[in-house]
Parts: sequence; structure tokens; C-alpha cells
Amino acid sequence: MPRTFCLLNHALTQNQLAELGEKFNSTDVVYPEKNLAGLWAQIPPEKSNEEVVESVVSWLKNNAAPGDLFIIQGEFGSTFTLVDFALKNGLVPLYATTRRIAKESRNGETVHREYIFEHVCFKKYRYFKIQ
Repeated sequence: MPRTFCLLNHALTQNQLAELGEKFNSTDVVYPEKNLAGLWAQIPPEKSNEEVVESVVSWLKNNAAPGDLFIIQGEFGSTFTLVDFALKNGLVPLYATTRRIAKESRNGETVHREYIFEHVCFKKYRYFKIQ
């Protein structure tokens, strides 16, 4: 049974956990330690992302096995690099798709907009195949 390594800025919801069990046969979710999660959540835009990426790769190399799932979303360049790593090393990288629901209210000249993100499903990252 594959384990799921989760690199998001939040814990998975009950619906997401249920989908992992039903669709991917995975009930064991592994989150990074607090320090690594903090690095992932705050990648400085003006600096190189190499230190963070290397830390995540080390976490995966020390804990994950081929066939394990890897949920990843975040800073685009680092996510791209880590998805590439996962695909080349037998992990199954996933991302969550959501439905965005906008709610808007007005108070005089002030407009307040709130977005609610509702989980739809996980999808696999894949390389594009030219035919």
C-alpha cells in the first residue's frame, strides 16, 4: 500500500483523505517536519530555491519509496523541479484541483470578495508525450 507524502501549506481535508484511500489505496499520509514545512511555505522570491528543493529531495530520498504518492503544490519553479524529481524516481506526483466559488458583498463604495476553494479531485502530474 503506497504512502502519501504531502507538501502543501495546509493539512489535507477529510474529503481529500477519503479520495486518497478510495482512488489511490493510500491511507498513510506523511507530512514534513515543521522546519521543512516552514521553508516550503515561505520560499523567498528574491533568492534561489535550491536549499529548499534540496531539503525536500533529502526528505523524500530518506523516507519515500517508488510507487509512493507525492502531493505537491506551491512556488511554481520549486514545484516544477520536485515534480520532475518525483517522476524520474518512481514517485507518483499529484496536485489537487479545486472549484473556486466567489462571494461578493457591497457596503457603500466598498466591495468585499471572498473565495471559497472546494476540493474536486487529485490529478497526476505527467510528462507531455508528443505523438
